[in-house]
Amino acid sequence: MRLLIRSTLSMLLLLLVPPPAQSKITIAYISDSPSSSVPQWIAKETGIFKKYGLDIDLVFIDGSTRGIQALLAGDLGFTEAVGTSAINGKMAGGNIAIINGVVNTLPYYIIGNPAIKSRDDLKGRTAAVHIPGTAADFALRLGLKGINLPYNQIKAITVGGGPARIGALINGQAEFTIVSDAEKIKGESVGQKVIIDLAELKIPFLFTCTVTSLKMIREQPDTVRRMAESIAAGVHFFKTNKEETLKIMGKYTRGANRTILEGAYAAYYKLFVEDTYPTVEGLRNTLEIQSTWDPKVAKAKAEDFFDLRFVDQMRSVGFIDKLYGRR
Repeated sequence: MRLLIRSTLSMLLLLLVPPPAQSKITIAYISDSPSSSVPQWIAKETGIFKKYGLDIDLVFIDGSTRGIQALLAGDLGFTEAVGTSAINGKMAGGNIAIINGVVNTLPYYIIGNPAIKSRDDLKGRTAAVHIPGTAADFALRLGLKGINLPYNQIKAITVGGGPARIGALINGQAEFTIVSDAEKIKGESVGQKVIIDLAELKIPFLFTCTVTSLKMIREQPDTVRRMAESIAAGVHFFKTNKEETLKIMGKYTRGANRTILEGAYAAYYKLFVEDTYPTVEGLRNTLEIQSTWDPKVAKAKAEDFFDLRFVDQMRSVGFIDKLYGRR
């Protein structure tokens, strides 16, 4: 009987003790605007990573392409990424896989100065753009394709992330650019105007996902599971703790004003995917469009870029339902 009691007590103690922290892992977020990187910021600031047994060094790398490059170089354990960059990294021979999807549509706007009277008036204008392979680059190309304006008929200048692009528009370095909600709000506040609203179209697109190496998946599957759960828990915190989330957003954006933070929060409340299940259809659409200028991807299959076992497991055990108190 005493042995049984001891055994029972030992099992209870194991259940009560949080999972042991593992060796430090470096992960990257790719945007310093108040947008889709927020779940990672939350997981770091609120202790969610630690709760799920992860010792995380969270670093900023400007742009998804650079994040994938750092992952391929072995400098990162995980990176936030856009589906297009994951495609390019894998097609270049990288042994990587997408493990989740945080935003599964294209929340972008083509915004410009008031001198641009219509969509047709974009031809020959100067555009502030991001580096090739990023979501912003893809969104601009998609928007221009929708109005039958070839990309080579604009004057593209590469300036970087959202804050830099809207800054280039406002200071007159560019005549139009591609932005997400936060930069749209900032631009409109000083007289810029929306020319094309891609968000309204709700185009399936893997806008934000988490990518890791096949080596990490093979050698540390439990770490990958914990990461997937941590990001999902970060999304849950975002949706259920607005004021604390706004404080965290303010910290990581170096004090963006309340109007911008509120606008971004409202937009991403709708955009963040609760179960972080990625859109395979969105990646398939990306491959189709990218194949028009990159023949190497023409025969690629969207399913080959994913490892869905971790989001499948969260579904099977009811992890998301438990987070949101639905069971």
